[in-house]
Amino acid sequence: MNSLIDTVFFSEKRKAVLLLLLEKETLTLEDIKIELNETSVSVLPQIKVLIDRKLVIQEDGKYKLSMLGKIVTENVSPFVKNLSVLGKDSCFWSEHDLSPIPDKLLQRIGDIGNFEIINVDLRSVYYEPNPIINSFIKNAQTVKTFITYYAPEYAPAYYERLMAGYPLSVITTNYIVDMAAKYRNEINDLLRLDHAELYICSADTKIAEVTVTNEVLLLFLYSTSGNLDYTFLASCEPGAVAWGEELFEYLKSRSGRKKEI
Repeated sequence: MNSLIDTVFFSEKRKAVLLLLLEKETLTLEDIKIELNETSVSVLPQIKVLIDRKLVIQEDGKYKLSMLGKIVTENVSPFVKNLSVLGKDSCFWSEHDLSPIPDKLLQRIGDIGNFEIINVDLRSVYYEPNPIINSFIKNAQTVKTFITYYAPEYAPAYYERLMAGYPLSVITTNYIVDMAAKYRNEINDLLRLDHAELYICSADTKIAEVTVTNEVLLLFLYSTSGNLDYTFLASCEPGAVAWGEELFEYLKSRSGRKKEI
């Protein structure tokens, strides 16, 4: 073994030990065994390799990263997180257009963490509540939505959230606003509320939907062919919510506030 790359990536156990020590800072062998669900026989030889390569230090029966180990692991960690997210459903990521997402967020796509893919059957929406509304929006305490397709089934949930006193911020296109023009008076009344915001974005922003509540990120992307397949990514990880809020704020910075329609 003649490189740090081999040391870190040749063994999943060594990589797991490094990432664990980056998170926890100092651990005993027993702590490491419990956290990784390993035995002494399986994990001790890998820790020895890390010590030999000057990545881990043992002091008073506890293990921690050396300065070299910390530098290496801090750089490895985002790479591993990104691969974990992209590798969980490579078909979803390869079949959808990621180009509208800023590079700095794509480089931190691992922040999304654990997620599920939800396929919405539009035929069922006529007979039962949209599962996204039912699961993620109906009881949200804050709602931020960027949306470029017509989804009138969201309106009752948004109205209920506003009437309950929870903040709602919506970014959409003039085309979508025009489709709701028959409700102009009602919408304008809502926009007078302090906790209601409407922004208009460019019609060529090729993201179908980004919805961020206090608990979830919902991401709906156009396919690489430019179509909508109603396949949503949903993640309740705190890192995903923070990532989604940053994406929403980026989209809001490129949009204009509208006080009435």
